[in-house]
Amino acid sequence: MVFAVHGTTLAKVGPRLAFVIGCASLMTYLSIVLGVHTYSLTTAPFTIIGLALAIFLGFRNGAAYDRYWEGRKLWGGMVNTTRTFAIQILNVIQSVDDQDADELAGFRRETIDLIIAYVNALRHRLRDSDAKEELTNVLDEATLVNLSHYDNVPVAIADLIGKKLAFANQQGWLDKFHVPMLYANLAEMINVQGGCERIKTTPIPFTYSVLTHRTVMLYCLALPCGLHDTVGILTPVVVAFVAYAFLGLDAVGDEIEQPFGFEDNHLPLSAITRTIEVNLLNLAGANSAQIPNMIQPDNHVLN
Repeated sequence: MVFAVHGTTLAKVGPRLAFVIGCASLMTYLSIVLGVHTYSLTTAPFTIIGLALAIFLGFRNGAAYDRYWEGRKLWGGMVNTTRTFAIQILNVIQSVDDQDADELAGFRRETIDLIIAYVNALRHRLRDSDAKEELTNVLDEATLVNLSHYDNVPVAIADLIGKKLAFANQQGWLDKFHVPMLYANLAEMINVQGGCERIKTTPIPFTYSVLTHRTVMLYCLALPCGLHDTVGILTPVVVAFVAYAFLGLDAVGDEIEQPFGFEDNHLPLSAITRTIEVNLLNLAGANSAQIPNMIQPDNHVLN
């Protein structure tokens, strides 16, 4: 853990840390070699400001982690809801006429494919990526053309699932007591999407983030003024430790504030949606050739 680089904030804070250390080295040189002490300060103001800044950073990072954890809970709920939905589709939707068996089997598989398409489309929407190529493997061409007219593709797919349930009800494949149960799962999927979109479209206020960044940077740049008289030539070393802690905490809050991206510490949405896909295809009785492999960590990072 001490020597870990991959997955940490070192790459992000490295240039800023190097700049701070450079400034600290210059101030130490002016003080030790040239004897310039006009910028010397006591450690008292840095102690007070440092304590307040640590509390401030902790509060901001706590708010950022709340967003991250809420996103994880929402996707955990999506996993449970889709599994329940698929099991109900396979067991609740039944035909009283054996002649409908083949049609019913196809209907169940198409509906489950739509659920798989929904979670994949939602992942792409949250990551601002293109879902077309992935949806091509699940949906037919006519459905893809129809979805291309919608800005919010997951909602359009949810509408198709709703139409499927309405069709099953019209065909007499559903008991009237089972209809609201199935629609409740669909509603829960849409609620999860709404929660994720709320996190994505409502970042921590910009002015709050700017204040944090500026205060951290000014504190780190001014810190040598309060240390060089006390620690002398070791001022850059002490500044490096303090600056790494504050700049690192600042970078952590930035990284997890929006948890749905591609950063190392963001939520592994690809792995989560692949888990849903594999689980649902297994329930639907797909053969091994139709079931994709689970996503494995790449260099200890799960995407």
